[in-house]
Amino acid sequence: MLSHTVLFRLRRPLGEGDKQKFVAALQEFAAEAPLAAGPARVDTDLGLRDPENPRVADATLSTTFADADTFARYLDHPRHRALVAEVLERLCESWLSVQADVEG
Repeated sequence: MLSHTVLFRLRRPLGEGDKQKFVAALQEFAAEAPLAAGPARVDTDLGLRDPENPRVADATLSTTFADADTFARYLDHPRHRALVAEVLERLCESWLSVQADVEG
């Protein structure tokens, strides 16, 4: 199994409506994440640190895939490409991902 986790930092200044719109779009995507081996999870920052700190992320998306080949197909899936183009590139200052081997 392959774990895929992404940390998102939204553009500043950040309005509450922007964050809500972003999280709703991410949750909609996660509800039917293409090719995922199980449910995708969206978490949001608790606001315990200064949101202006550039090291603070606003949300995460975590999911798993059967293997690296499936993950590669996910990256090219039309729903994933649409999420990147229509949501991430418009609303995010940056995002980082990590892929790791996990036991299934």
